[in-house]
Amino acid sequence: MKLNEIRDESERKIKLDFVDECWAGWREGRQQTLGRITSYLFTLNTGALLAALTYVAAKPNNEDIQLSIWVLSAGIFFSVLHATIDYYLTENYFSKYQKDVKKLYDNLMDWDDFIERNENRNGYDWILHIFGWAGAITFFFALINGIMQIK
Repeated sequence: MKLNEIRDESERKIKLDFVDECWAGWREGRQQTLGRITSYLFTLNTGALLAALTYVAAKPNNEDIQLSIWVLSAGIFFSVLHATIDYYLTENYFSKYQKDVKKLYDNLMDWDDFIERNENRNGYDWILHIFGWAGAITFFFALINGIMQIK
């Protein structure tokens, strides 16, 4: 059933409220996605890298601490990659949602098709999990390696 075919005003209002609620959710997710990961893994890896570099500057050359420096650098890369992919996936999903809302409002899409598309947007979250876990694992590996170098 297309939107213009809904004659019951209360049913139409419920459906439009649903559209607005989803719209707000996508918009909010879009705004928060970049800041969320940056405040965690990127900050942790960058702070730990600075601590390792400070240690290297204060002590004689220690090749083992260089492993921590490289691993923390990789952690920063994973964090930035995660944030970038997260942002662009969210942006892509929101853009598709906007197009579907326009089709719905222009009566070019049935309500059931709109709902089905809205519920089946995700599919690439596994990529975010991989890079998120990679950033966390590199941080803890480098942290343990760095602690073992303190003499």
